[in-house]
Amino acid sequence: MSQWSDDVFLDGLRRSGDPRADEAVRRLRDEGGSAAVGRAFRVLQGNDTPLPPDAPEALHAFMRDAGGLPAGTDRARLHRGGEAFLRNALPSVVVLLASSLPRGYAAPCLTEILSISGDLERHPYERLMGVVQLLVNVSDGHAFDDHGRAIVTAKKLRLLHAGIRVLTDTYRPDFRARFQVPVNHEDMLATIMAFSYLLVDGIRRLGLPLADDEAEDLYYLWRIFAQLMGIHPEGRPDDASLVPATLAEAAEFYAAYVRRNNTMPDRNPAGVALTTSNLRMMTRLLPPVARMVGLGWAPRLCMTELMSREELARVGFTPLTGHGLLKAVLTGVLRVGQWAGERNAFIDKVAHLVLQGMVAVDRRGEVVFSVPFSRLDLRGPAFE
Repeated sequence: MSQWSDDVFLDGLRRSGDPRADEAVRRLRDEGGSAAVGRAFRVLQGNDTPLPPDAPEALHAFMRDAGGLPAGTDRARLHRGGEAFLRNALPSVVVLLASSLPRGYAAPCLTEILSISGDLERHPYERLMGVVQLLVNVSDGHAFDDHGRAIVTAKKLRLLHAGIRVLTDTYRPDFRARFQVPVNHEDMLATIMAFSYLLVDGIRRLGLPLADDEAEDLYYLWRIFAQLMGIHPEGRPDDASLVPATLAEAAEFYAAYVRRNNTMPDRNPAGVALTTSNLRMMTRLLPPVARMVGLGWAPRLCMTELMSREELARVGFTPLTGHGLLKAVLTGVLRVGQWAGERNAFIDKVAHLVLQGMVAVDRRGEVVFSVPFSRLDLRGPAFE
């Protein structure tokens, strides 16, 4: 047994937050409030975009001092990891919607925070847009350049999480007694796994080919992003000891996380509600003609193929039986998409444009991550 399944070590992760970001948010509230912070964040969407001179000093200080890539980062692996994701963009989005998100909803420590806004169950598409924007920001070929989108996004999300910790103390006053620090290192790692380890696991559950080195590079991308998100020992941003180094370690951590945190529906009704809303959203995303010819079952079938009976039970669902022909069609479509991505570098660019286009059509541009100062601030794509 390594530290990744050691309860003493994992308990330490649950007690760890992000003191630097918490202090920055306290100063931001005092110096400028939500309006000033929102204006500043809107100019941080591109690479090397300077802060406006009148941005709160606390924001200047945090964005300057939070740093960049950890020492020793392999930039070539980061680039290969982004390419690996984009070559598998279609199956990855399917896995994210039909497996990664629902599996995360089985943990009350996550759903308690996701449900603070009181609006998420009715507007799951809003949260999806924020997730898609994150994928775009991290998978871009130059995302990890100095002041690149991944680095800027990580800093924004650290401030966002600090704001959520404040709101959790207000709207879920018993949270710390039940689950320790809101948005702690263990929960943050589990969320990172949704975009990395669980994507690799899901692609393979679908029976699609994915080379070991390609899978490890995809995971490496998110491992570095985890460190940028502040998952490291306090004051040691180059120390990677708090993030699983390989997919094997990630698998051990995630199994331990499930054992420690996931529950059945009777103890986590919010998880069932979120999963139900997520399934409804997936069905609505299908073209009407697809639903008319019977493909309306496709989202539930994808969940059945990507989640075990026990994983489905944790969020109140039973497996969908039969529909062998539909399963064959879906697998064939995903294989064609993956095959095209492997053989044509142009597909990488198309995948990136399509993902960003989803956000552009719905949100008229890029999702802006900001700091929530009130419960109302959480009712938007950047927070849900």
